[in-house]
Amino acid sequence: MKRETGIVSVLAIMVLLSSCGGGGGGSSVSSPYTGLTSAAVITDNNADEIALAAFQGGDLGANMTALAPARSGDARAAERPIALTLVRLLSEAATAALPVPSSAHAPVPRTVVTVDNTLSDGAGGTIHLVLSVNDQTGVFNGTFAFTNYHGESGGIINGPVAVTGYFDVQAQSITEILFNFQSVRIVDGGEDVTAIGTVDLMSGTGGGSAILDIVFVNNVSRKTLWLSNVTLVETNGIDYYDTTLSGRVYLHDYGCVDMTTLVPFHYLAGNPNPSSGQFVVTGKDNQKVQLTVVDPTQFLLDVDTNGDGAWEVTAVVTHW
Repeated sequence: MKRETGIVSVLAIMVLLSSCGGGGGGSSVSSPYTGLTSAAVITDNNADEIALAAFQGGDLGANMTALAPARSGDARAAERPIALTLVRLLSEAATAALPVPSSAHAPVPRTVVTVDNTLSDGAGGTIHLVLSVNDQTGVFNGTFAFTNYHGESGGIINGPVAVTGYFDVQAQSITEILFNFQSVRIVDGGEDVTAIGTVDLMSGTGGGSAILDIVFVNNVSRKTLWLSNVTLVETNGIDYYDTTLSGRVYLHDYGCVDMTTLVPFHYLAGNPNPSSGQFVVTGKDNQKVQLTVVDPTQFLLDVDTNGDGAWEVTAVVTHW
């Protein structure tokens, strides 16, 4: 199986928007997010857990050793960001699903064409898609039903997803597709989560973007992580891609943090870890953790535990 993933493939790392809401027991009665909603208190004992959980965008089972000053050589198990896995899976699925059959492009005014098709991933998984496509406007809606669908970039997805979007009839490509999850299971390595919420994928010149408002529920621990209107942008080059994003993440045990990407994360083809990049996590009272990628095997953590703008703790960490 070989397909282009031209809509977007991105990493979830969040940027500062506004102060966190809630009081610290759960976001709302209707929300699947059940963790703390107050601003996270960042200390030298939890800074690495907060930075890594936010960076990985779905590491709901983080249980890391407390950060010590100037610590180095702390080994970490490989862990692909679950949000990255999800967006790449959806991008591949959308690219495979459309262009729609040529019959949908017939020049018949105001015709709505139904597309009913099952696509194989080449590894035993399928997508059954049922779409209604307006062959004049390009507007479409319907469902994608995933059954053990394997992504080329990793991960397996199961469950039905409602979709709406726009297909550019002239360019023969999708420009936008919104996925609405009610309860979809995603497994990738040690991660096993249920996704509830929306992912809006948009194509662009030399890359694309995605907006995620989605909660991941760990199917073992039942802990939750909420990506709240996170915008991710990717720029593609020859044998590399760069990613930046903006938004907010709610971490079940700590509350919410905001981040800003200072240097885009640079990924070389074939390497799941970035070779460079930097972002800052901001919690309560302007407390911060700055993560700087040194190379694909290690990063630098700087911690400001009192919000005065100075780093009280610095550590080099071997990661992934």
